[in-house]
Amino acid sequence: MDVERVVWHAWLRLACGLLVAGCASIPSTTRIALLAPFEGRYREAGYNALYAARLAFQDAGLTSVELLPADDGGSVSSAADRAQALRLDPQVAAVLILGTASADVHVLHTFEELPVIVIGDWGAQPTDSAFILSNPEIDDRLTVPPQERVTQTAKREESLIAGDSLALAQWTRLRPASKDVTILSSAALPNPSFAARYRGSDLFAPEPGLLASLAYDATHMALQAVQIAHSERSAVAETLATMTYAGMNGTIHFEDGYWADAPLHTYRYDAEGVLRAAEDIVK
Repeated sequence: MDVERVVWHAWLRLACGLLVAGCASIPSTTRIALLAPFEGRYREAGYNALYAARLAFQDAGLTSVELLPADDGGSVSSAADRAQALRLDPQVAAVLILGTASADVHVLHTFEELPVIVIGDWGAQPTDSAFILSNPEIDDRLTVPPQERVTQTAKREESLIAGDSLALAQWTRLRPASKDVTILSSAALPNPSFAARYRGSDLFAPEPGLLASLAYDATHMALQAVQIAHSERSAVAETLATMTYAGMNGTIHFEDGYWADAPLHTYRYDAEGVLRAAEDIVK
């Protein structure tokens, strides 16, 4: 079964689960959802996160929690519909999201009390139950808004400072002359050990992108919070707000909904179109 069918079947399970939720009397498996783009221009970001999340689940070895991937539909309205469906599913205890559609302010508020971790910088703002895995200073330094379409950005001729939205393998195909493009991110590039485990985790696993290690850390945080809080949503949100997690990207804890003291890395594309760390780190 290919990955697209896996995502579709997972979404079908969510829809069916909503139909029977009112009749169920026996507690079923807790779910952590991944709402991300699995079609369109940003599909590579979605699948990078999917395989990272799957690897985190494999490493955790839990049988009481399952991963539920859901395509955001590529628009704010469709992402809001998915968010509403996830909120109404009593089995969903937390949601991981990335992409411009899912991170929209309307979508985040649609989740209401359902805890959310936003993986990377997509221009999102925290709420009482939405936490941003990114340095809040990044948005103030960008010349490319995170919500701008990548095809529109590729038409720009000036030097660019962008966030995670341009950390894509396809970017240098859209704009081959990209030596003047700077990427700011709190995510660390995958180290060789993680990259090897990531590629070996699944037959269809792609080369891990910039957000792969951050998606892995976010998944482990959600798993820990769900276990500590016994899957109760308000308790999961409170646990995320107060926990400290030591992961591949360093120590993570939240203050005012943002990753406190988050790193701010500078990346650039080399002559071969590969994203690499710049010589200097933005302080």
